[in-house]
Parts: sequence; C-alpha cells; structure tokens
Amino acid sequence: MNAIAPFKCLLACVTATTMCAMMTACSPSRTPSSDASSTAKRPASTVEVRRGGITPLPSSSTGVQVAPVFSLTTPAKGWFHSTTDQGAYVHAGDVLGTVGDQQVTAPVDGVIETVAQDNDMAADYPLFSIRYGGMSASVDATALLATIDPDQPLTGRFQITDAQGPTDCAAVVNDGVATPPSSAEDTAGSATTAHGTESTRTLQCLFPKDVQARPGQNATVVLTATAVEDALILPVTAVAGRLASGQVSRRDGDSFATVNVKLGASDGTSIIILDGLEEGDMVSATAPNLTPGAQS
Repeated sequence: MNAIAPFKCLLACVTATTMCAMMTACSPSRTPSSDASSTAKRPASTVEVRRGGITPLPSSSTGVQVAPVFSLTTPAKGWFHSTTDQGAYVHAGDVLGTVGDQQVTAPVDGVIETVAQDNDMAADYPLFSIRYGGMSASVDATALLATIDPDQPLTGRFQITDAQGPTDCAAVVNDGVATPPSSAEDTAGSATTAHGTESTRTLQCLFPKDVQARPGQNATVVLTATAVEDALILPVTAVAGRLASGQVSRRDGDSFATVNVKLGASDGTSIIILDGLEEGDMVSATAPNLTPGAQS
C-alpha cells in the first residue's frame, strides 16, 4: 500500500505536465512579425505641387480707430512737382502732383498736412501727408507687400462686429506717415523711421464716412491684391515659413528630403512656390519639424 502511493503521485505529476504542454501548443502565439506590424509607422500623407490660381489676401481681426494721418509716396524714381499747397482740402481723384510722367492723385477726400519740395526723388519717398476725417482699421500686410509689385492696387472689405456689413474700404493706404529724412518731427504711428528702417508693414482700411463706427469696436478686415492666374501652389500647412523663403519635405522614393523653397503670396489657405519644386512633386502634407518623425 505504501509502495503504490508514490507511484500514483508520480503518475499524477506526469499527466499534469502533459496537459500543460498540450494547452501551450494549442494556444495562439505572438510572433515577432505580428509585434512589428502592430507598431509599424504609418506612411506620411502627401500633397501634390500643382498649378492653379490664387488671390493674395491678408486678413485681420482688429480694432476700429480714428484714421491716422497717412502718406502718399513716389511710385518710382523721378522728378517730383507738386500742384497742391499745404492746408488744401482735396477730393478723391484730384491730381496733387507729378513724378516724371506719372500723376499722384488723392485716394480719398482729406486735408493736405505736409507737402515735399520739388526735387529728384527716389522711389517710395513720402510726398504728401493727408488727414482723412473718418475711421479706419489696420492690417499687418508685411508678407503681402513683400511678395507683390509695389505699385499693385489693393482693395479691401471690412465687417464691424454686430453691425451691418460687410462694406468696401473707401481706400487702402499706408498706416501712419512715412517721415522724410529731412523732417525734424517725430510722427506718431510711423511705420518707417527717419533712417528708413522698416519693422512690421501695416496698411489701413479707411471706412466710408457714412458708416457708423466708433473707436474701440472690433472689426475684421480682408485686403485683396490682383489675382495670380497661373502659379505653382501648395497648402500652407505643408510649408514651414511664410515670408520669402521656407522649407518643405519632398518625397524621394520611400523617404522624405527637406527642400528649401522660395515663396510668393498667400491667400491664407494656399501659398505660391516660386522656386525649389516642380509641378507634380509630392511633398508631406505636414510642414517640416512640426511633427517629429513624420518626415524620416
């Protein structure tokens, strides 16, 4: 009886070991390949460089203000001759003077506060400062002005919060007075210093005088330049940079390479590619350095 008990115990152990082995063999196993597939990096989404039209337009949510005195500058280098006196009240469209064979006209009604002396002028030299008797709102147009022709006309529309609109701007002009180097006065709100050093370049949308607006109200302003009908464009989300130059991640086989590009104007959704890419190139839909590892 005592000899049989150890044998039964050994038999039970062998049986249990066999069943465990059978259960292990029947259970699904996790192979290295399945682990790799579950953690594999998804390929980055791409967009194609294509040709299309674009209308450059910066927009801004800003405040209503009493329109500051603004300046009219030379459209090009040439001899300036004034036909208007300081203190005169002028109407929109009046000829104020000439630069070479080009006329300088008043964009709105207003009072001439300063007049430059007749002289051989460089481009963008301030000729007249005008006080407009109405309200306005300012827009940061640094990127727009850096990517369009300086003599390109601009238009705009604005919407005052909780008011009627939208309404066309009476005119789009410089924000503040560009002070001539010979002037001894410091003009508040000037976008250009006496040494010609520019910072942020802003423009103001002058409100028509029949629009009811008060300083301090909120407004949204959209400025519009001449449409570009045929250009290489990309979504702005695919480009790192907005002013003059930037970078994209161009697909090169199964990988991406960072490419420097020269940038043109933007409408806030798309941006013009002037150099660095060709039509049909595929680039990452996410700009470089925004999502680590997406452009590897």
